[in-house]
Amino acid sequence: MPGGWDTDAVPTDPGPQINTSLVSRYADLRKQVGGMTESVRGMRFNSLLADALVRDGIDAEADQRGPHGEVDVAFCYGGTWWLLEAKWYADPITDEPLRHLSDVLTERLPGTMGILASWSGFAASALRRAERSRDVVLLDRTHVEALISGTVSGPELIDAVNRSLSVFGHPSLPLAALLRPRRPDPAPLWSGAPDGFTPAAVAAPGAVDPTVTAYGATIAGITADHGRLLITVDDGIMNLAVGRRAQPRRRLELTDCVGSPLATTDGDLFVVRNGGVLRHRQDALEVAAGGFTRPPIIVPGPHGTPWLLDRDTVGWPGTEHASLVQIGDHLGDQQRWPAGLPAGVYQAACWLHERTFFVLGDGHSAITDVDTGEHRWIETPVGRPHGLIRLDERHVLIVGADRHVLITVLDTATGQATEPTPINLTGPVRGAARIRDALIILAGAPVDHATVVPVVARLDLPSLV
Repeated sequence: MPGGWDTDAVPTDPGPQINTSLVSRYADLRKQVGGMTESVRGMRFNSLLADALVRDGIDAEADQRGPHGEVDVAFCYGGTWWLLEAKWYADPITDEPLRHLSDVLTERLPGTMGILASWSGFAASALRRAERSRDVVLLDRTHVEALISGTVSGPELIDAVNRSLSVFGHPSLPLAALLRPRRPDPAPLWSGAPDGFTPAAVAAPGAVDPTVTAYGATIAGITADHGRLLITVDDGIMNLAVGRRAQPRRRLELTDCVGSPLATTDGDLFVVRNGGVLRHRQDALEVAAGGFTRPPIIVPGPHGTPWLLDRDTVGWPGTEHASLVQIGDHLGDQQRWPAGLPAGVYQAACWLHERTFFVLGDGHSAITDVDTGEHRWIETPVGRPHGLIRLDERHVLIVGADRHVLITVLDTATGQATEPTPINLTGPVRGAARIRDALIILAGAPVDHATVVPVVARLDLPSLV
């Protein structure tokens, strides 16, 4: 049986290594803010890529000139020197820049590797020539945005493309392939209840017994998608039917994804990875937002659109508000508003009506209108809250935990809440989802005196509201 949770675990804060200003600079380049010329944008693009590598501990230099010409970006990693040629054109580049980079490499120390980064992608002639080369790898816009946003670190990206070229002979791979786990867990999710668990192991007074439908050691989040559950595990997203015995299936293979995903009505899937948010569409990955110093929380916004809660606490004394972030069409287009709660106390959020959100916090929560900037606090009726479901434009269901899981319904207009219903599960609560009349929660199931296993459990929603 898979191992259990550390019930006292706290998410690791990766610190300020992911710099939001890189994303802002990238957005300025894309929009050519200030009427910058193509030449100026090219030089700033070089500096941006070098700074993204420096952020991740790689000593990169931009615009280095020598007797044999200029190098856009140069750095040493893993004992190998890399020369990066960066191109920002409107159309996919032909093989001519690749010919130039190959000539530069022949004039350098043997073993020096080349990277050709093209914002607009590559024409067929460039791809054919790259396949014949053994010292150049190709990066397109998706790779560049993953690096700049902090979704992928510099060392991680260089290792992945180097492995692709060295092991498989491919100078270029889609971002989704580069981030696919090498050895995916064959069974990250198991159907049914874990061995050793019974509701009597919790035995909360007057508690409701849940139906445990699945369990797994690395479960990190859940969401609903057209009558099915999408469950985050360490190396991707699993798909699980609700209401009948079915084996979990893979929806997405992706290393290091965290938190609850979000599926939209048009088929897009949004997933958090490191300091960025990825959009999965038609088997391809691209960055939707990024530059966050901690992994953000995906929030269901108006009519199911993806919003975010920024978890940044770097440099704050404890009073600054967290931010609600609306994802834009491109990286750097995101807009942010104060969420109404200090960044260190919120747990989740959901849209209520118009441009008003409910932001769930431990101790107090906030009702925030992002258009007016107005917010008011109300007491959170349960402790250690994390699961949140919008019932209608004024009522929300909250899942928290004390010695056992507690569920309550809060009227956000009056601040009044129902008496919490105890559930025979324990914390920590990691999320909640609704599928028709079923409430699905991600919580803990004690299997012995020292082990709590993450489980997906189903409850009858009408009996709780």
